[in-house]
Amino acid sequence: MRIYFENYPYESDQIKPYLESLVSQDESSTSKYKTEHIGYIFVNVDKYSGPVFILPKLFLIKKNGIHTVLGWEGILPEDVIDTDDENNPLELSTRGTFLPELSLWLYRAINRFRTEHEGTTISRQAELDSQLPEDSKRDKDFLSTALDLIDFLKDHRNLFTQISLINHSGRNKIDWPKTVAGDPFFYNGNAWYLEPAIKEKTINIDDTLIILYYSVLKYLRDKYRFPIDLGEVPYQLLGKTEIQRLIDTGIGSKQMQRIRHKYFRDDLKHLWVLLDSFFTYNTSDEDKNQDKEHLLVKKFNIVFEAMIDSLISDTRGVEDLKQQDDGKLIDHIFRFTSLIGNLSDIYFIGDSKYYSDGNNPEGTALYKQFTYAKNAIQYHIDKLYLKRHSKQSLHSNKNSLRYRDTLTEGYNITPNFFIRSRIAESDINYDRPSLVKDYWDEKCHHENPPTNKHFEDRLFDRDTLILRQFSINLLFVIAAYAGYEDACWSSDLHRTIRNAFIESIDKEYEFFKITPKNISTVAFNRLYTEWLNGKTYTIDEGDNYLIVAFEKSDKGQKDKYNFEIQRLREVDTGESVTYDIEQVSLQSLNQY
Repeated sequence: MRIYFENYPYESDQIKPYLESLVSQDESSTSKYKTEHIGYIFVNVDKYSGPVFILPKLFLIKKNGIHTVLGWEGILPEDVIDTDDENNPLELSTRGTFLPELSLWLYRAINRFRTEHEGTTISRQAELDSQLPEDSKRDKDFLSTALDLIDFLKDHRNLFTQISLINHSGRNKIDWPKTVAGDPFFYNGNAWYLEPAIKEKTINIDDTLIILYYSVLKYLRDKYRFPIDLGEVPYQLLGKTEIQRLIDTGIGSKQMQRIRHKYFRDDLKHLWVLLDSFFTYNTSDEDKNQDKEHLLVKKFNIVFEAMIDSLISDTRGVEDLKQQDDGKLIDHIFRFTSLIGNLSDIYFIGDSKYYSDGNNPEGTALYKQFTYAKNAIQYHIDKLYLKRHSKQSLHSNKNSLRYRDTLTEGYNITPNFFIRSRIAESDINYDRPSLVKDYWDEKCHHENPPTNKHFEDRLFDRDTLILRQFSINLLFVIAAYAGYEDACWSSDLHRTIRNAFIESIDKEYEFFKITPKNISTVAFNRLYTEWLNGKTYTIDEGDNYLIVAFEKSDKGQKDKYNFEIQRLREVDTGESVTYDIEQVSLQSLNQY
């Protein structure tokens, strides 16, 4: 197997003979070439015949000005091209199966993208280029057949154990009729048979198929470094050289035809089809492999967006909102519990970015994301809020969507975020999303992206739009999407995003719970509008208290002081207003 990385410059003889038209000259050197594609291609050239994988550039981490594979010191991209090379540094460092395993996950992920989007606008945007046989064809491509064989072991390991026990039961037992027919040795009046006859059972026909199957898996593991756990195999297997001979000479395909009608179980018949496809496809033949099978994308950011969308989006009931009036499409949207309190829901709006480390969205990307949030608010007001309040009570219903508080005229916080891919040397795994809130700009000491606002210190103002940035483990994203396990993670990821928003906003704002004692919340809010405009909100419009937020900035602290000195205002009756005030947090408000 040969492995390359997207947009990494290789010497001409390292890459051109294998990828031909997929490469272009690197701007930095006339002798170096690179490819902008990601994916898989099976090549058949003079120097090599086999699979070639091109991995995303994000798996190269720059250290001290040098790109290394996953940040592993001394492991350069040009040194790991040939996974069969005994001097491959990954092999020498006991990491020989990592890139082949990653390649298989990536192939599965892109193939799912192809299956779900081929022929659509999305696939054209990604510049998807695939040439794979239809599933109905018996002679599949090399990689699909290899993956089917690997998956068969995962799904049928107990079957092989059962067959082995049945076929080997009784073997090597003593054949007593034959034994006593021989001459015994007499000692102290007792007959002793020193050479008992042993029952030798012929090899069951099932064993022939299973031995060949395990031998092919061992061949795939040893030749291509595919991560295959054979477990305990009670058979003497064929070596890599012997399997290669069966492939090259066509004997393997002929052998499969000889045992074609020996199997009656559906699972063994299916295994025969897989092995027959493997040998038939790979047999050296001038008529085969004339057209290279391949599955490639040129703009992997589109595939990344599709993978993230499958992980977190839920567009049920908001198709109109997903598709904006100006023709733009919101990358990701899902409905989840509001950030303030837990009695209502709100839409979380996200945009995925396939960025390398150190690159933050700016300019148009920021403007677009704020526009999406504004449109979500207006969509709710126009199509849901006005209709609901023209017919129903002002009180909230649990888990209803709530953007605007009629009592205070404050607006709910609309969660808006970027989510980008991340590879961290300290967290190389396929099992954990490791979704975290990113620090926005370390050089400028900006923890968060800029907040879009028209007025300072008005958290609950319609034009105060908070934006956050998250990163997620790209290895996990690829594996979850490739394994169709993405839906299992949605709720957990939604909860992680929400909790990170709450924690972050608590760092920027002080929250207070104010309960009027001798005046209604409506009258209290009207009396203090001058000092609390855009700063108040009610979790439920039937509550007897208000939530007030002050920014932890000079302006916010001044506003808080100005409000505090107004504590003894009088109502129309001349009586002084009294109220309780309790400092709370956004996190603690979920308890109310």
